[in-house]
Amino acid sequence: MENVEPVENAPRMRSKRIYRSFFTKKLERAFEDKELDIPQRLLNVMDVPFDQFSPEEKELYETEIKPLAFVFVEHLMEVYEIMGRPTSGWEEMLERVEPSPIKVLATLVIHEDRNLQAIPDDEYSGIEEELVPGSQEKFSVRAYSNDKDQQRERWWEKKIF
Repeated sequence: MENVEPVENAPRMRSKRIYRSFFTKKLERAFEDKELDIPQRLLNVMDVPFDQFSPEEKELYETEIKPLAFVFVEHLMEVYEIMGRPTSGWEEMLERVEPSPIKVLATLVIHEDRNLQAIPDDEYSGIEEELVPGSQEKFSVRAYSNDKDQQRERWWEKKIF
């Protein structure tokens, strides 16, 4: 009779199926293009809905994803700008994504874009004109000559005694 260890007969733990949303895929591609190494465990948590977080995922979110949120938003913002700022398309895709870390980050991208669009450009347009000197301005410049005969005596070179 053959001895079988219980480990071999134990039911295998099914690993969670990793779902990657459009936003996570784009973010991952942006990091790959810049040759930045991002731990896969962080990207795996991006699309997990908040209400389905395990204690480990919650700790990972609080300790590693939240502090780096500005980095993720910055890279997503670059993707957003490269795509031509498709605000309505992103909003439509966000409606289909459950509340998760990636939804928060993508929403921040749209929010930041709206804030940038709200700043009037006219406020800063006059500053450039004031700082750039006009082409019609004339300068009178005396040439410096090193010849002793042509050079007149300077006050600091005058002999007092």
